[in-house]
Amino acid sequence: MPQIFIVDDSISVRKALEITFKRHALDSFSAVSAEHALETLAGDPHFDLLMADVIMPGMSGLELCSELRRDARFDHLPIVLMSGNVDDEIRRQAREVGANGVLRKPFSPDELIPLVEGLLRAAEDSMAAEPEPAAEPAAPEAAPESVPSQLDRLVAEYRRRSDVEDLIVLDAHGQIMLAGGEPGSPGAAERLPMYARHFVATASVIGQHLLGDALQSVTLRYAGREATFHPQDGHLVIALTRLDLKTLN
Repeated sequence: MPQIFIVDDSISVRKALEITFKRHALDSFSAVSAEHALETLAGDPHFDLLMADVIMPGMSGLELCSELRRDARFDHLPIVLMSGNVDDEIRRQAREVGANGVLRKPFSPDELIPLVEGLLRAAEDSMAAEPEPAAEPAAPEAAPESVPSQLDRLVAEYRRRSDVEDLIVLDAHGQIMLAGGEPGSPGAAERLPMYARHFVATASVIGQHLLGDALQSVTLRYAGREATFHPQDGHLVIALTRLDLKTLN
């Protein structure tokens, strides 16, 4: 079973990650700081992937990543940094210290698991690959292929419905991929992204703790309208639909 090392000073983040990984057959071990992580790694344990918060008391996640990349033992260890604020500057700093990716907090399992599984597959392929075909990271490219087919089916289903007033698709970074049914077109649903990620992340945690299952969709209902949120393999589909008030009454 793959072993993931979580480094975060927040106990709630550590517990949420541990629960999510366990549900997807992934084992995990936690450290409360970068310094604690370095002490643990000094004993040369085996981890398949490391996730570290960018901002922590003492050494930051960026500094931890930079320190590990200077150690030959961790040259090929996949490292994902986590931050509540992910912008171009954070991504630039993450690349400079050798991180494999940056994940915005809070996140849902539909964002987290595809990223983690893709990096684990890439690391496996890198270890097993022959030295000659160095430019063949086939497996990490394969994971996203399942996203468009599932995403297209969901979008097409909403487009066929006459009660849909607006439709928006966000990518894993919260950027708008499609709005109003067409790429780039404006719509009422464009006001939702600032709240959508936090709302879905909260609903995911509630579902795991109270209902014991991963979130499939969540719906808000207001005076004749519904906003339905569908996490879909790292993407988020938001559909704004009209309600049949006669049926409700």
